[in-house]
Formats: sequence, structure tokens, C-alpha cells
Amino acid sequence: MQVTVDSLLDKLGDESLSSSLAKALRLADRGGNRALAIWCRLELGGYWSSNSAMTEDVVVPEYRTVPGQHTDIYGRALVVPPDLAFIGETRLRNGIEELETLTEGRDEVVMHDPDMCALLREHLEVEVYAFRFSVVHLRGVLAAIRQELADKLERSRSTLKASGTRSAESDEEIFEVRPNLWGVGVNLRALWRRWKGPRQEA
Repeated sequence: MQVTVDSLLDKLGDESLSSSLAKALRLADRGGNRALAIWCRLELGGYWSSNSAMTEDVVVPEYRTVPGQHTDIYGRALVVPPDLAFIGETRLRNGIEELETLTEGRDEVVMHDPDMCALLREHLEVEVYAFRFSVVHLRGVLAAIRQELADKLERSRSTLKASGTRSAESDEEIFEVRPNLWGVGVNLRALWRRWKGPRQEA
């Protein structure tokens, strides 16, 4: 079945976010929508330096922020003064599939971020090991990403729709099974479009 903007939006609340993003990525690649494709790759693979879509100018989006507490290796919470309250937040870098898995069967998420641990050690001279936050906030992040995907699909509707139409025509089979002596026939309309197309673009 051909993936379209409408079919993606219709199923956005019924299938996993990772599945919707993967389909949106294929749609964006096919339509040449580079900005949407890069965003999908970042959300799917995570905002890590190992992700080829992650460049120096990319910042982890604000909608990935969750409030919580830093704790040491024994689970003791880091107490910070009011003027440093921002330390009690972090932006999740993880890919969507991993975040979806973290919502299953738990009330609290515990994550180890070595970069954050190093920053707190350098600037506050404290030792922390993990960041703890409610799974409710994680579900809120996933809902925000789902809404962001819907908004981006709506904004890209015209270019993606045009691309989907062209793809459907180019994918039409030239050879098809027909009940004749050889068992194979030719779809002349598809053959004509395939032959004529490149010459029109030239």
C-alpha cells in the first residue's frame, strides 16, 4: 500500500511512533524533503555524535526535556539551591524506539549520562551517577514528538503529495501476467510513460 501523508496522519495514534517515523522518513526521502528526512533520522537514531544526521549546529529539542533528580551510585539525591534549579532537568538524546521501550512496566526511569556526570563533577565538584525521572514525563515527551511529526507532515503536505503521485506512476509494472500463449503481456500505458518520461525532463 502506498504511504501518503493522509495515511500516516490517520494511523498516527494507532501505531508505534517509531513505525510512523520510519514511514515518514521513506516518504521524505522519496519526496526530496531533506529537512524532514534529517529530523526523522535524528528522532529515530537519537541525538548522538554517532548519528550521521547529528551535526555541530543541531541542538537537542526543548520538547525532549524531562524534570527529575540526579543521584549518586547509592541512590542519594543531589540537592541543589533554587538558583541552580535548571540542573534538575535534562534533554533526552535517545532514539525513539529506546524511549518507547523505557515506558513499559515501570513508574520511574533511571538513566546514566556520562557527559552530564562529567559536567557536574567539573563545575559543581559533585559526583552523580544517574538521572531519575517519572515515566509520566517520558510519555509526555513521546506525545510531543508525535505532535511535532504531525505538524511537520501537514507543513510538507504539498511536496510530499506530489512526490507520492510520481512514485506511484513510476512503480507501475510494465510486464504483467496475462492469459496468452506465453503467459506474459505488456502494459503499453506504463511502457509509454516510462519511455516518454526521461525525454520530457531532458
